[in-house]
Amino acid sequence: MTDLFLGIAILLFSAKLLGELFERLNLSSLVGEIFAGIIVGPVLGLVMPSEDLRLVTNFGILLLLFLIGLSTKFDEVKSNVYVGSALAIGGCTLAFLGGFLVGYLVFNSVQVGIILGVAVISTSTAITLRSLTDIGAFQSKPYKLALAIDIADEVIAIMALALLTSYFSFGAVEIWKVVTLFLAVLGFFFFILTAGSKILGKFLSLFQTMRDEQIVLSIPLVILFFIAFVSEHVGVAAVTGAFLAGVAINKSPLVEPVIVPKVKAMSYGFFVPMFFAYSAVLLDVKSVITFFPAILALIATVSLGKVLGCGFLAKYFGYNGFDQKLIGIGMIPHGEYSIIIAQLALLGGFIKPELYTIVIAFVIISIVITPLLLKLVNGRNRF
Repeated sequence: MTDLFLGIAILLFSAKLLGELFERLNLSSLVGEIFAGIIVGPVLGLVMPSEDLRLVTNFGILLLLFLIGLSTKFDEVKSNVYVGSALAIGGCTLAFLGGFLVGYLVFNSVQVGIILGVAVISTSTAITLRSLTDIGAFQSKPYKLALAIDIADEVIAIMALALLTSYFSFGAVEIWKVVTLFLAVLGFFFFILTAGSKILGKFLSLFQTMRDEQIVLSIPLVILFFIAFVSEHVGVAAVTGAFLAGVAINKSPLVEPVIVPKVKAMSYGFFVPMFFAYSAVLLDVKSVITFFPAILALIATVSLGKVLGCGFLAKYFGYNGFDQKLIGIGMIPHGEYSIIIAQLALLGGFIKPELYTIVIAFVIISIVITPLLLKLVNGRNRF
């Protein structure tokens, strides 16, 4: 426990300090938090990877997605569902091909190519939306389309993960299991955003008159963790469940004046900066140096696939050049799904630790370059 306490103290202090520094440099604090993890982890060795730290810091991504859900009015996204789905298919297909080519050419293995291709399919919703918010694009036209693309992207990633885990478990793909999972996922999404939203809204309203004012924070957190629990059991990542929990209760009159400020203070004051800092602690610097050309190739091919498949194709749906750039670049960052797939493959003995490091480095670099590129594009064409 002493190592855990010290690790939390170092991560939190360094993440907030460098986050502030990068903010003063007119860059996203997210970039500073990532660099803080690199400095205190791989560079100085002050913080080492541990299961306890991973569990604590993972709350950050849940709370971040919950906050995004609280601020997302799903009714405003409905109009973009079909366009978002079409662009998500384009982006995921090209990203998979990019990952497959790098995996096959570098490791001379079709299996590694498929695993790497699946690992880079899904964009990180949290990073995309936070990066767009940082440049003032919150609730803009590109933001709403990016959200629709990310939701469709999640469903595609879940299907790909189901296919891959079926292969890991049985040595073959069992289509009926994948179809069953897909139907369960769609049913879960539909229930949470319709009847579930009404039920949870009424449940939350029961506590408005309680004397304990902090219960207005506790009950939304109960809803968050319960839906995250159910999400995992139906094959959806807990982070997606956290987002849906926020969307399900965001019509409550308590959200803007009470819930959001309380959750934001706890999230950005503690959990969120630690999550991004810890993601960089996992980096193996030696393997990164050895395979740096492969990492760059992966970043280039996958990013190009996302930019073309999501951004460039958006012009056929009436989006101008500036919006296309924001949408395409916004799809570059990867996160939890990439790491989950790499971990499954590593634990199953399907890939070597070197490939796992490549995926982690790819995720970190994609997270770092996205806000930088968005800042550059927005500097030329501001909202």
